[in-house]
Amino acid sequence: MTLLLALAMAFSLAACGGSDDTSSGTTSEGDADGSASSSTASEDTSYADALACYEELAALTDDEERLEAFIEAQAELNYDGNTDEFLVTPDSSLVDGFSDAVLALDEYGVGLSEETSYGYFVVIRLPVSDEDIAAIDEDDIEDIKDEYISDMFNARLSEALEAAEVERSDLLDEVDYVALFEKLEALQAELDEVDSSLTTEDEAEEDADESGTTAEVDTVTDEELEEALLAVVPEAFQEDATAYLTDGVLTNDTVVLTVDGVEVPACTYMYFLCYNETYYASMFTYYYGSFDVTDAYSDDMTYADVFTSMSESYSTQYAAVQAMAEAEGVSPSEEDVAGLTETLDNMNLSDMAYVGCNRVGLEATYTFSLYGEALQNYLYGEGGSEELTDEDAVDYALENGYYYNCRYILFASSALTGS
Repeated sequence: MTLLLALAMAFSLAACGGSDDTSSGTTSEGDADGSASSSTASEDTSYADALACYEELAALTDDEERLEAFIEAQAELNYDGNTDEFLVTPDSSLVDGFSDAVLALDEYGVGLSEETSYGYFVVIRLPVSDEDIAAIDEDDIEDIKDEYISDMFNARLSEALEAAEVERSDLLDEVDYVALFEKLEALQAELDEVDSSLTTEDEAEEDADESGTTAEVDTVTDEELEEALLAVVPEAFQEDATAYLTDGVLTNDTVVLTVDGVEVPACTYMYFLCYNETYYASMFTYYYGSFDVTDAYSDDMTYADVFTSMSESYSTQYAAVQAMAEAEGVSPSEEDVAGLTETLDNMNLSDMAYVGCNRVGLEATYTFSLYGEALQNYLYGEGGSEELTDEDAVDYALENGYYYNCRYILFASSALTGS
């Protein structure tokens, strides 16, 4: 039984009028004869009780003695009555703060969590058994391999970036980025206005399913919607999005960065620039009602400065990956290139316009990503020089806290107990 499931069962009982369970060491508030007290609520002692329990267990120096004492305390004191040892996996849904407390420990170590929404947890970390390892799901193994590969690849990329020779075009300093973002936001607003004013047949059907009623709505086909959206995308943008947004300072194919001989076109730089501005503007507007790229990010940087810095960083990383791939004699496969072409064929120009690109810009940017995939497959895929085994994945998972056994004692706060 996972932690949240066990807790949820206890909370359900409390919500229904409380439980007479005394195995957790908790008692209902009232007088000795069981009658309810109308006096003020008792003081919340959950932290003091948890701290005392933790200190008593931590003082024991023998692992076996400490585990035996923990089990006894668990049976006597645990609020939800759970006395199990349980394996935590990447899919486990645990209260914030619980995993942090366990992962900070060595095996057989005892710890005390920070305050959680349920109270305080005294925890003990235990070894993962061979039986537990043998039962790890195959899908989990593949997910762990993916993360392990990502870690190794990022470490390799970091080394490459430290040694990389980077040339930067001075033309980047001639761009009026505030004006650029104003143009982008104006185009996005026009696209939003058209999109919100028209309803496709699929959208109408979805709305009817959600509301349970069928309303008479004028609808358009997907093709008609795209035609209406394209009508607000300037022809100059369609021809060269970068030139349109930068007032001709840059064009799609202007080389703005060269990383170990790999050239980065301005359209790729523009993609990262506009993508990040769009993401942050949307997020800030949602939470705070508005966003302005001229606002100060720090004493010497505006948000516009931040986005240009981010774009240079991402562009440099993508080019460095291509340089690494070419050094190994690796390039995207014909199948990967065909897949990219199919992806772009299925995209609307209005979608591309939202991130400051026409097809040329997205194709250039996405091609960079193909080099990363090809290089990872070459290094870590089947037959690769650093191919991972299932055993490698399990070792990585255990070292990084993907799987661990533990026990816990919950000292529930008054927010949970109502006392």
